[in-house]
Amino acid sequence: MLGVRSFLAAAVFASTTASWAADVRVPQDYSTIQGAIDAAPAGARIVVARGTYYENLVIRKSITLMSRSGAQATTLDGGRIGPVIFARGTGSESVEISGFTIVSGLNLFTTNVPSAGSGGGIHVEALAAATISDNIIRDNVGCFGVGISALDSTVRVERNEIRDNPQDSSCNSADGGGIMVRGGGSEPSLIAANLIAGHVIRGYGAGIKIQRANTVIRDNVIRDNVANAGGGIAFDVSSGVVSDNLLIGNSAEIGGGMWLTPTDNGNHLAVTSNTLLDNRATLGGSSIDLVVAADDVLRMRGNAISGDTEIELIRCETVFTVSRSNILSNSSGPTIGDTCSFGLIF
Repeated sequence: MLGVRSFLAAAVFASTTASWAADVRVPQDYSTIQGAIDAAPAGARIVVARGTYYENLVIRKSITLMSRSGAQATTLDGGRIGPVIFARGTGSESVEISGFTIVSGLNLFTTNVPSAGSGGGIHVEALAAATISDNIIRDNVGCFGVGISALDSTVRVERNEIRDNPQDSSCNSADGGGIMVRGGGSEPSLIAANLIAGHVIRGYGAGIKIQRANTVIRDNVIRDNVANAGGGIAFDVSSGVVSDNLLIGNSAEIGGGMWLTPTDNGNHLAVTSNTLLDNRATLGGSSIDLVVAADDVLRMRGNAISGDTEIELIRCETVFTVSRSNILSNSSGPTIGDTCSFGLIF
């Protein structure tokens, strides 16, 4: 019995030692994070000590990049030179980014990097999986997905504070202020338990823009974002679930809280148990603007939607039946408008 225990203890020690051996430390082992990324083997964990690092990081392998002391103590500053983190794969790599304040990134259409304009803070592209968690992402400048941009990747964006990432005036009508997911990956993406606030853009989806991707959006606070359409969330020809989010004080010309267009019968979107409060629009749908192909493309149940506006809370640009399971309250105007009608609770 002692021999078995000794063997197991040795195996655990060997496993732990192997894990430690894979860690690359900054600045103990390498003075820069990019130097550590370049030198580390695929699958390694790069652990960054507290401090401010003025770098524009490029990742092209599977790697975990994490801080030792958390986002409040560890800053990645892009110096308005390029995106703070640019990660591109071949479709099989996995990248994890955790525990940083990510600031002063820049990615415009004129920036001399691949995928110009996408992700002033973080851009990930062609990855099998990307996890972005427990970061503060603020004061980055870009066009598409100014805080976080994901292209043709499955992403998990969890427990981040994503705020005040401005869209440059040169970006015209680019989409996505806080987060943009385009194309998706082999599995649904997840955006959960984030604060997404203070983005102003000329396009669609100042808080979150989803385009041709399957995405779950849940348990987020999305507030004080401004767009042409979809101040809080814009879902464009995509499938997914939007549940248990708080959208407050967002605004747009149409769809102050959400702009939802699952217009293809191949897409299915469930919008359930969200709270929308005091969102505004100037033209239509102060809380939600809908364009759907048929009622069964969109399931909208159990949402609490309230406001004080002359513009209807929900506008339907195509025929749609709004379930009475949604609690609607507008003290200054109608609750539904255009081609919306009320239907049964279930």
